[in-house]
Amino acid sequence: MADILDYITWRGDLDFDSVPLNEVDALILCQLSYLDFGGIVGSSFSSDVSIGEAAERFFTSEDSARRSDVGALINFKTVELLKAAGKSRRFGPLRMAGYVSRTDEEAEQQFAAVTFVCGRPRRPEWSFVAYRGTDDTIVGWKEDFNLGYMDTVPAQLSAAAYLADAAQSLKGALYAGGHSKGGNLALFAAARAEKKLQRRILAVFNNDGPGFSEQFFCGEGYLAVKDKVQTYVPRLSVVGMLFSHPERFTTVVSGEKNMLMQHDPFSWFVRADGFEECDGLGEQSRFVGKTVNEWFSDLSKEEKELFIETVFGVLKDTEAKTNSELAANWFNSAVKMVKSASQLNPKTREAVTKTVQLLIKIMVDELRHGNAPEG
Repeated sequence: MADILDYITWRGDLDFDSVPLNEVDALILCQLSYLDFGGIVGSSFSSDVSIGEAAERFFTSEDSARRSDVGALINFKTVELLKAAGKSRRFGPLRMAGYVSRTDEEAEQQFAAVTFVCGRPRRPEWSFVAYRGTDDTIVGWKEDFNLGYMDTVPAQLSAAAYLADAAQSLKGALYAGGHSKGGNLALFAAARAEKKLQRRILAVFNNDGPGFSEQFFCGEGYLAVKDKVQTYVPRLSVVGMLFSHPERFTTVVSGEKNMLMQHDPFSWFVRADGFEECDGLGEQSRFVGKTVNEWFSDLSKEEKELFIETVFGVLKDTEAKTNSELAANWFNSAVKMVKSASQLNPKTREAVTKTVQLLIKIMVDELRHGNAPEG
């Protein structure tokens, strides 16, 4: 079976005038947003560089090795994807603009986005706003967890502002999309957009992104764009099943057997004109999603916040900034985490223990009533 790199080999000689943008094209653009284009693609929408030119600068820059180190959680093939896209007739001519990347530990925000423009810079046929998902930073993961109890997180507000800026600067039709948290940001930004902007949006591509509160899907903003949303999840989705989400989604075949690894877009099978689809989610995915969501919904807002702050407080004490640093110094990190956890006050320890016990109880109840997955 084939992946998104194979897709470029198959379809890379066909421009977008010959074959319009589809969901696989969208996933490729979303995956490219994980790369560091700082100093290569400007933050302004008025200046741009082609993917082909950006790729050449990426690989010939003095810090190419640093840029190519995507961290422990992003597939290293993403760098190869940029090289293949840059050389192709389909993706190479696309213009890139509006690259923004910021990580703010104090505000607990990890946000990045870049826009791809098809057609002449002043009169584009369409523009694709791609939001980066969670990167290697620990603060990025902290913000993901904050989605579970906060009405909005800083990255969502940044995403909405970014889409508005892109729409004001660029003419023509718009697409928005992202993978993982990026899919959540794309949907949030589209729902928050003004009605005039929403009418310009052709589609929103949500690739295995975490959900929202139930109230979000009742809001006027979401209802205005819901028919434009295309949600894709692997058969054993975990991230895409977190929190509330609309039931309408397409299930994609993944070459990975491990649930968490199915989140990787390079494991998704593709055809020449779209994803390799399958019938519904696997039982393991439904079980994990139901268990975690029930556990989290049973906690009060204060309990959710305490649990998250405690877990990430322990991680903070390791002084690691990224998951890669944690992995590289796993022994020292483990010692510091044990020491930090032992110093929690009794009340906090008890609250966290009860939270974990609740998760275990829900899982045991599911098993007892025969709702656990087979295999």
